[in-house]
Amino acid sequence: MSTARILSLITLGLLAGVLHAAATLEGMRPGSHVNGPKFDPADLKGRVVLVEYWGINCPPCLASIPHISELQVKYGRDQFVIIANQCQAADDAKAQSVFKSRGGSDLITVINHGDLTGANVSGIPHCFLFSHDGKLVYEGSPFDLDAPVESAVKNSPGFLIAGRTYQKTGKQAATIGTLKSNLTGTLKSLRTLAKGDDATAKEEAEHLLGKLTDYSERSMTKITKSRVEDPLAASETLARMVALFGGDEIGKPFEELVKELKSDKAFQNELKAAAALGEIKAQADKIGLNGQPEEAKRNRQGMTQVVEGLRALIKKFPDSKAASEAAELAKHWGI
Repeated sequence: MSTARILSLITLGLLAGVLHAAATLEGMRPGSHVNGPKFDPADLKGRVVLVEYWGINCPPCLASIPHISELQVKYGRDQFVIIANQCQAADDAKAQSVFKSRGGSDLITVINHGDLTGANVSGIPHCFLFSHDGKLVYEGSPFDLDAPVESAVKNSPGFLIAGRTYQKTGKQAATIGTLKSNLTGTLKSLRTLAKGDDATAKEEAEHLLGKLTDYSERSMTKITKSRVEDPLAASETLARMVALFGGDEIGKPFEELVKELKSDKAFQNELKAAAALGEIKAQADKIGLNGQPEEAKRNRQGMTQVVEGLRALIKKFPDSKAASEAAELAKHWGI
């Protein structure tokens, strides 16, 4: 075979490699925000990330919404982030209405017409699952995700400690990685090591303290932003931070904010309205209003509870965000 022929084949091989490159989170285009936590590239680092391409006019896509929502709730958002990328309709409000009416979790980031670098999607629903270190570990149907997600989350050290090893602070790092218990004792231990003479332990302790401080500051910023836009999300994040840092100096701003919000009547009304809406949506799911609306409407008792619940919510909390969503749901359900 001639040298020219070999070079030609190599060139074609390289081009094919470019055309069929694996999807990557680097440079992801977030599109427009539709629902849930707003897209922030910094939130993806060190976390297991699932990106699903879906559309409001795709029955299998709509059927997958409860499934991915269950996965998000099961594993939490600390270690696992789901981005639902709606790629059919251009209307953000319509995409939001359909996603939420189908039981979509508010923990999921929903975007409109975003895109992954290197993604080659010819049909939807289509998922891309990335491990904590950004490697693509699964691509395919959302209905085959359970095992890959479980494995990816299980093998993730935790986003705050990912990316390096800990020789002298392994125990503290492991506790921080799970984010499942109060960190007061761990913080005390790290501060002691940071003042010690062991250079390695000192560097690792300072690194972990910096990670925790940055995490708390970023969380407070998110709480402040969502206090008006999404009170329920703000309340849940606040409770999470108090559980992690309560009793430590890092936790003081969060504990003070809890006291402040308890006396904020507007905020408390938004929370009550959101809770009421959650009960209504649960009842709607129970009678199948999102999946088989015509059959659900023959369930008079169940429908009465949904209708009366929506009316009571709108009447009692007319200016709340939940009331606006209730009105949209009523319109979507045709009631």
